[in-house]
Amino acid sequence: MNRHKKIAMYTIFAFICVGMVGCGGCNPEPEPTNMSPTEGSELGGTPVTIEGDKFDMKNGVTVTFGGQQGENPVVISETEVTVVTPPGNVGESVEVVITNKGKPDVPVPLTQQFTYTDATLPTVVSTDPAEATVFSEYEDSLNVRNSLSVTFSEAIDPDSVMIEVAVAKTEDSLSEPAKATLAGTVSGSGDTFTFTTAEDEMSMRAGRMYTVTVSGAKDMAGNALANAHSFSFTITSPELVDKYYFVTEEDIQEVNGEEALKNIASRPEVYDNAELWKRIVEANQYQEDYIFDRTKLSAGQRLFIARGPAWGDK
Repeated sequence: MNRHKKIAMYTIFAFICVGMVGCGGCNPEPEPTNMSPTEGSELGGTPVTIEGDKFDMKNGVTVTFGGQQGENPVVISETEVTVVTPPGNVGESVEVVITNKGKPDVPVPLTQQFTYTDATLPTVVSTDPAEATVFSEYEDSLNVRNSLSVTFSEAIDPDSVMIEVAVAKTEDSLSEPAKATLAGTVSGSGDTFTFTTAEDEMSMRAGRMYTVTVSGAKDMAGNALANAHSFSFTITSPELVDKYYFVTEEDIQEVNGEEALKNIASRPEVYDNAELWKRIVEANQYQEDYIFDRTKLSAGQRLFIARGPAWGDK
């Protein structure tokens, strides 16, 4: 009886020893030492090479990035594995773990982490004015507005934003633009930037269509707009003054005489032509009910606005 017990014990012990020796050599733990690159797109898809030793060529390996499975892990040799990263969050550094698939499957983390970088292109999400806006109500036809703004999907490098404003006449305008584009400056920070017309240039006025083109904008990671973004808005021409025009403070601000009359004549509701200031003089100098002084106008003063074929109008 004792003899049989001893035989059984020796047999079990032998199996255990054989199993331990055999298993200890058949699938050792991987020994990763280096990973390249250590950063890549938040969208995933970055090919990564892991170097080290004892990678399982027979059964293969799994590689995880922050707990997410890497794509297409390939054991090139016992010392090299390639894998493609899954998606991640911008700026996040995650642990990378490699595991031999054979038993025992022991996860081994790398000493290096993988950092996800910004790869999303910025876009224009809104503008002021919005696309196809039509302005038909305003107080000053020569100065309806002097700025516009653009908002992006993320923070933008201030030195990269370019905004160009092209000018065209509307169908009912009496004049062509003096210049094809507006001069101005771009300012802003974060995700919103503003174009402001130059102080010595005319502001956005009535009887014009403005087409804005935004280009060059790069986010803080250097990703640029895929394509230039354009939008347009229109400021309609006002109705023509039927008979009398009343001088405003804006007409004579810091100027008077000929310059003030040019300001008035250039208004879209008057003649839309500064050179017709002489017509105002001619039409008003012989008025019977008041004395007209061409060198000194005053706010609220009434001016007769002459029109018709007799004055050369078609």
